[in-house]
Amino acid sequence: MDRTVPRKPRPGGTIADAPGAQAGTCVESFVGGPWSLPWSPTACALARTVIRDVLPHWGLGDLVPTAELLVSELVSNALRHASGPLRLTLERVSDLRCLVSDGTSEPPRPADAGPEDENGRGLALVDMLAARWGCEYGPEGKSVWFELPEAAYTPDLGAKGRRRQRDNRYHGR
Repeated sequence: MDRTVPRKPRPGGTIADAPGAQAGTCVESFVGGPWSLPWSPTACALARTVIRDVLPHWGLGDLVPTAELLVSELVSNALRHASGPLRLTLERVSDLRCLVSDGTSEPPRPADAGPEDENGRGLALVDMLAARWGCEYGPEGKSVWFELPEAAYTPDLGAKGRRRQRDNRYHGR
């Protein structure tokens, strides 16, 4: 799947703070959040709880395990490398987009973790499992995001040793 195409502007639609949106409701889009997350290890658990609560209501229950893993990685990275405020936003049109926002403008930097390293694999997991991911900058920091398609998606696990290009907004501003 091509990860280099910028996301087109979304049409207007129903906004749901979540989990009030009902599966099967005929709307153009859903937006949930932003939810404020604490600067503590509990932030990852809270983000996973939001994923478990919202996605089934949007008819995306099959995406919960992957979305939980990836949101945990992005929140962990923010806690380790950024500063507040920390927020989670979910969007749905034809796919799921999960954004983790923080108050810094430093871009995420994928690491080349060795076999004995305990850290440094989070963005590699995001790159492997998400259909697309990237970073957007705003007036109050940045949002690192990933997308999971509603339809079945099989990640390209044969890409060992080569880096995929991220969304063009990832590199610089």
